[in-house]
Amino acid sequence: MPEGLTKAQKKNQKRKQKRDEQRPQTTAIVWLREDLRLHDNPALHQATQCGAIVIPVYIKDESDPSPWPLRGAALYWKYWSLKCFDNSLRGCGSRLTLRRGDALATIAQLAADTGATSVYWNRACEPWNVERDEHVKESLQMNGIQVHDFKGVVLYEPWEANPDDNAHRAGFGSVGFFRAACERLGEPSKPLPAVEKLKAPLLWPASLTVDDLGYQRMPVRKGGEVVDWAASIRQRWEFGEAGALRALDEFITSDASQKFESRQRFRADRKWTAQISPYVRFGELSSRLIYWEAKRRIGHNCQTFIRRLFWRDLAYWTLWKFPSCHTEPLRPQYAHQRWGTDAAALKKWQRGRTGFPLVDAAMRQLWAIGWMPNYLRHVVAGFLVEYMNMHWFEGFKWFDYTLVDSDVAINAYMWQNGGHSGLDQWNFVMHPVYAAKSCDPEGNYVRQWVPELRHLPVEYVHCPWEAPVTLLASARVLLGRDYYRRTIDDLLAARRNSHKAVIEVREGVGKPYVLACGNEKMQLPDGRWVRLITRIDYRMMAANPVTVQTAADAWNKSKRRLLDQMSLALADEQRIYHQSHPDADEEEKADL
Repeated sequence: MPEGLTKAQKKNQKRKQKRDEQRPQTTAIVWLREDLRLHDNPALHQATQCGAIVIPVYIKDESDPSPWPLRGAALYWKYWSLKCFDNSLRGCGSRLTLRRGDALATIAQLAADTGATSVYWNRACEPWNVERDEHVKESLQMNGIQVHDFKGVVLYEPWEANPDDNAHRAGFGSVGFFRAACERLGEPSKPLPAVEKLKAPLLWPASLTVDDLGYQRMPVRKGGEVVDWAASIRQRWEFGEAGALRALDEFITSDASQKFESRQRFRADRKWTAQISPYVRFGELSSRLIYWEAKRRIGHNCQTFIRRLFWRDLAYWTLWKFPSCHTEPLRPQYAHQRWGTDAAALKKWQRGRTGFPLVDAAMRQLWAIGWMPNYLRHVVAGFLVEYMNMHWFEGFKWFDYTLVDSDVAINAYMWQNGGHSGLDQWNFVMHPVYAAKSCDPEGNYVRQWVPELRHLPVEYVHCPWEAPVTLLASARVLLGRDYYRRTIDDLLAARRNSHKAVIEVREGVGKPYVLACGNEKMQLPDGRWVRLITRIDYRMMAANPVTVQTAADAWNKSKRRLLDQMSLALADEQRIYHQSHPDADEEEKADL
C-alpha cells in the first residue's frame, strides 16, 4: 500500500479491495497502438480502475488503412518498443498478447475466447485511423461489447480546436493560430500515475511473439549474409518507456533545458536538444507528462520547448482537416510548380554525397541512427527544395523511410511548408554553408559524420572547395577522390531557379489565389476562404530571392584567397586526375 496515506485512506482502500474481490470478475481488453507505456495511459489506467482482468493486446493490422504504414527505421523502433513494453507489463504481473489480422475480427475473436465484455483504447488522430476506430467501435457495441476510448496521444485532439477570428489573425495554419484555437480549453489535463499492477487471467490467450510480427527482419544478400543496417540505431538509442523517461529527465536536469530558449538549441555539435521525438512518436512518453514536467522543473525557460508539443498537435490537426496533405499540395496551385528531375542528384542528397559537408553530415547521421536535429532537418530540406529544386514529396518519402520518429502528420506538415505549398510557408532559407554559424561553429559535427574532412580547419571544413590545394593536400583530401565534389557550383543561380519556379506559378495558374497584399488565399472544405502566410520574396514578386542567410566572418571569402604557386601547381595535378578519372565522383565510399 502506498506510503503517506492517512488511516482513513488506508481503510477506504481496504474496503475497495474487498469489494473488488467480492465482485464477479469481468475481463477487459486494452487495445494498444502508439501508446506503449505504463505512465499516463488513460485506457490502461481506466481498465485497471474498474477492477477487471486486463488483457493488453497489440494487433498487426493486416487491413491497416494507413497510406503510409510503418517501414524502415520507424518499423524497427516499433519492434523494440513492443519488446520493452511486454517486459514492463510482465513487471506488473501481466503480458502483451500479440495477434495478426483484421483489427475488428481479431478483437471480436479475442473477446469471444476470453469472455471480455469491454474494450479500451486511446484515440488515434490520423483520419483513416479515426474512421477505422469508429467502425470497430460501432461493430463491437452492436454485439454487446462496451467500448471506452480516451484522449491519450496529444495535448489537444484535432476536433477540440475551435479557431475564431482571433486565431485567424495569427495566420491560418500557424502554431499561433492553433494555440489560439485551443485557448478556451485551458491547460492540458495532468498526467495519470503509472499503472503498477494488472489483474491477469487464469489462462492467457494464445499469442504470437514480437519476432513473429517480422518488424525486425533484415535484408539478406545472395550469399546468405545478413545486412544489419540497424546496428548503429541499436547502439545509439535506449528503446522503451524506461529510456524515454531517462532521456526526458537528463534533458530537464542538464544545462540543455536552460539553453533551449536561446539559439544555443541549434547546436548540432552539442547535445542541447531533448532528443525524445521517437519516444513521443511511439507513445513511450506522454506529451502531457512532458508538458507538466517542463513547467514544473524548467520554469519560465520552457516556452520554446513546450511550443514543440503544439507544433505536433497542429500537424495532426492539419492532417485531420486536410486528409490528402501527405500527397497533394495544400495550396492547389503548386501542383503545377516546375520541379527538377535529376535522380542521380537526389540519390546523392539521400546518402550524404552532395559535396556540401553540413548537408552530407546531417544526411549521414540520419542514415546511421535514424535521426537528426530539428535545425538540420530544415537545412537539408531547404537544400533539396530551394537549391536542388526537387519536389518536397521526395524529401517526405525519404524521411518516412529513414526516421525512427517518422510520423505522417508531422512529415507532411513540415515538408509542405518547406516546399512552398503548406499552410505556413517557411520565411527562411538555410544556406548549406552559412547555416553552420548557428549549428556547427567549430566544425566538430561535420568532422564526426564526414570524417574524411576531419583534418580541415574551421575556415574550410564547411566549404572545402575554397581551401588552397596545399591545405587540402596536407589534410589528405582530394576533391572527387576522398570527398565528393559539389553537386551545385553556383548556389545563387540555383536559388534563382527555384525562386523563379514559384513566381511562375503565382503569375500563371496561381494568380487567382494571390491577394492584393501579396499573401495567398486558400478555400477550405466548407467553402470559406482564408489568408495564408506567404514568404516575403513571393509577396514582393521579387525578381531575385530576398530571403537569404548571410555569411559569418569565419567564412568570409576574402580570408580564403591563399593560392600560392605550389597550390596552383597542385590544382593542375587535380585537374589532370579528374580528366583521367571521369567517374571518380560516383565511386562508393567505404564509410557510407
